Amino acid sequence: MVETKETVKNALGLHIKPAGELSNIALQYSCNVYLRIREYDVNAKSLLGILSAQVKCGEEITIVCNGDQEEECLAAISAACRNGFGME
Repeated sequence: MVETKETVKNALGLHIKPAGELSNIALQYSCNVYLRIREYDVNAKSLLGILSAQVKCGEEITIVCNGDQEEECLAAISAACRNGFGME
């Protein structure tokens, strides 16, 4: 299991487009991927799960990957988060 913390940079938080991008990245890997947001753990492969957490700009999220390809998945999601999921 690997994890890292990132800060959401998107001005509108994890709205539909960045949340969709995040879940699409997570779906490319066979490992389990979760986001810890405040007191919630949500499945990063679920668009609805990510949206339900209502992540705002400037909030810190913890990305947790467990299983095959966990390192690659964590690196890809972290890089996308740092780049604003291509939305900035």
